[in-house]
Amino acid sequence: MQMLKISQDRVADPKYVAEEIAKVVKILISTMSVEAQNRAKLNMRSRVFRLNPQEMSQKKTPAGASIGTSIALIKNILNGRDGFFIKMVMEELVKQL
Repeated sequence: MQMLKISQDRVADPKYVAEEIAKVVKILISTMSVEAQNRAKLNMRSRVFRLNPQEMSQKKTPAGASIGTSIALIKNILNGRDGFFIKMVMEELVKQL
């Protein structure tokens, strides 16, 4: 129960959430050339800056959509990687979920 409380506290911390999202973004763009990565980071910063917090705060995502989005994210991260690597990541991910 204590671990669940710690986990809930962490996802309520904006800095922690931002750090974890940034890690995912960095993994996603890691397959690009260095120049393309730099452009992608600038583009991402610009697009994130233009997001509307008020609009986003009013949207509710159904559980099914969250699962579908999570699966799509996993696939996007792993697409084009070595098959053995993908298998190992998936096995580790299943353990951690």
